[in-house]
Amino acid sequence: MTGGEGERGLSDTEATFAYTHALMRGSGRLTTSFTVQGTFPPERVERAVRRWLGRLPLLSLRITGADDGLRFRPGATAGAHSLLTAPAGTDDTVAADDTVAGDDMVAGERLWRLRAGPGPSGTTRFRLTLHPAICDGHSVGRLVRPLLDALFDTPGLDAADRAVEALPPDTDELTYEGGGGCVCGVCGRVPGAGRGHGDGRRTRDVTPGVETPGVVAPGAVMPDGLMPGVVTLALTPYESRRLREWCGAGQVTVSGFLTTVLADALARETGRTEVTVATAMSLRRRYAERTLIAEPGCVLGLVKARLSAGATGDVLGRARANAAVLCSAGRAWRPERRAHAGIRHAVEREARARGPEVRVVDAGSVDTALGPHAARITGLCTVAARGSGRPGGSLYLSTFKGALTVALSSRGLGESWTARVERELSEAVLLRPALSPL
Repeated sequence: MTGGEGERGLSDTEATFAYTHALMRGSGRLTTSFTVQGTFPPERVERAVRRWLGRLPLLSLRITGADDGLRFRPGATAGAHSLLTAPAGTDDTVAADDTVAGDDMVAGERLWRLRAGPGPSGTTRFRLTLHPAICDGHSVGRLVRPLLDALFDTPGLDAADRAVEALPPDTDELTYEGGGGCVCGVCGRVPGAGRGHGDGRRTRDVTPGVETPGVVAPGAVMPDGLMPGVVTLALTPYESRRLREWCGAGQVTVSGFLTTVLADALARETGRTEVTVATAMSLRRRYAERTLIAEPGCVLGLVKARLSAGATGDVLGRARANAAVLCSAGRAWRPERRAHAGIRHAVEREARARGPEVRVVDAGSVDTALGPHAARITGLCTVAARGSGRPGGSLYLSTFKGALTVALSSRGLGESWTARVERELSEAVLLRPALSPL
């Protein structure tokens, strides 16, 4: 760690996500919504948020510019935790592309948002949005868990009970261990794809209630639902198990199968024969000093490969071929450790690229991360912000209570694409007759 106490420069990975978020209008941010059994007065939620922030110093950080690039610095906390109540009946849906204008998130703004409000039938609905430089798909549950601990008065260490924790380590200063087992997430060499929770229908997500500072002002009305261009398919546990078994028999992972389905649909929609696929790869077990890496934080690599796409028939055969390409790219990946000026220039070039791209995050199961609170939670879903940049979309897979949730946010494509991809993903996850049986 460099600089003052609780301060350091962003690693290559963190800086890449920070610049991408700023220059591509919110790209990469994760929004997780979930329903908690029970109703809670605003003052109890506010008290829980204060304790949550005390237990996670990561959430106090701001990103600021310096001569040598971007730096994490602790933010002011005085008066920062008061919650505001939106007018009754206000639709304060936070969609995947709800943004704080561009560079604001690289200029000292809070790196998280939280909304809470009444849910159906005596429940409370929460929506947590996190900046991609402090969170990735594999650490969402590790940030939600302390919030639930605080809400339900589960014993834990508050800031007053311990010394201030250091930030997660700068991975640029750690020893990367390449090779070994593949962690590409699509070739079948690692545990299978994530599962989700739901009832097999497209979900709609509306949450009136209270908000924390840094969110859209009280009374702001968002369009009904998850906004155009966002598709969420939530399977039952039976449907999820059937899909996993079908993919296993075909020697592919669920993630690898759906990556190919989406790439083919995108290629046909854009008239291309190749699609760039960016697969999120957790790096937590890829450093020699892995014991220093806490679960919360952004410890992720994006492995990119160009895949032939758009064909019809034998989707499993194409999925296996694509998995081999992505597996090879995952094994060859190494941290770049560039100067921040170089990272920004690379992101600027990426923002101008026009070839279609699919980004896939398979977050796996969140049940373990939630611990004893899993039984209190329903309707958990995470969506990655679509932002701007290349035409395409971000596919997010997650597991909760043995069921699969598939969430896709799109960018640069119209309503016809949304209808097409929803139909083709639905046919794929539900194994409709359009797919050849094994």
